[in-house]
Amino acid sequence: MTPANLAPFYAKEKGFFLKNGLDVDLSLIDGGGKAMAALIGNSVDIAQLGGTETMSAYVGGGDVQAVTLFVPVSPWVLMAPASYTGPTDLRGKTVGVASKGGSSEVAAIQAVERLGLKLTDVTVLPTGSVANLTAAMLANQVYAGPGHPPDTAALFKAGYKVIMDLAAQKVPAVENCTIVTKKYASEHKDVMQKYVDSLVQSIVAMKKDKAGTLPVMQKLLNVSDQDALSETYDYYVTQIFPIYPELTLDAWSYSRDELAKTNAAVKGLDVSKVIDNSFVKNAQDRKVGG
Repeated sequence: MTPANLAPFYAKEKGFFLKNGLDVDLSLIDGGGKAMAALIGNSVDIAQLGGTETMSAYVGGGDVQAVTLFVPVSPWVLMAPASYTGPTDLRGKTVGVASKGGSSEVAAIQAVERLGLKLTDVTVLPTGSVANLTAAMLANQVYAGPGHPPDTAALFKAGYKVIMDLAAQKVPAVENCTIVTKKYASEHKDVMQKYVDSLVQSIVAMKKDKAGTLPVMQKLLNVSDQDALSETYDYYVTQIFPIYPELTLDAWSYSRDELAKTNAAVKGLDVSKVIDNSFVKNAQDRKVGG
């Protein structure tokens, strides 16, 4: 579970889906790659996952598109043990990521390069999920890795420190999106509009009610540390989540170029073929978010 998925979970918990005539079943599929496979295989109708996985799936022949973007800037910081003194300490070390081709890998590569190193200076190890990545770091199975709230709270307590802050630099990202197959979206426009409306209404409600959002977040993330939850709310809900989760060509183009460093198939991809802003625009035109 990740706080980036808070909007659909809040919409379910607070009844926004039902108010809009939808009976939504939320299922955790751990890892963007597995979630994408479930979407393409029609095991799920809608998926919440990263734009990098979406672009990789599209160039691989997947009939997929993004209709929202909730995290348009990187939420990641690269963390290393307290003994870290400088970029040279990373040379020859293993940097953990959640999944191959996922947003955490893109973030790790960005952070390593911004530290003045080459990708060949480190070994990048996929761990399977964000939870696995955090566990691997805490168990010293990898030297460093990207993290974000609330996982960073446990890492800070274990003595890890931030060595590159992509979040503070507002690096463009396509971190969490609503993804569907183009076939499903064209055949269920009414359902998709109600789904997007529900997410917009949830964001508006969350931004106005921190006290009411924290218990929902606690249940979603299975985190009881109130300081960690408060930090996560302040970061994601206050600073990152837009009321209207528009998909911007700039963010997608930037992320495509970063992804191309490890997936040459996406090089030169026309990102406009992978995004559809019509549902967000419809909601905005009707002032669903006020």
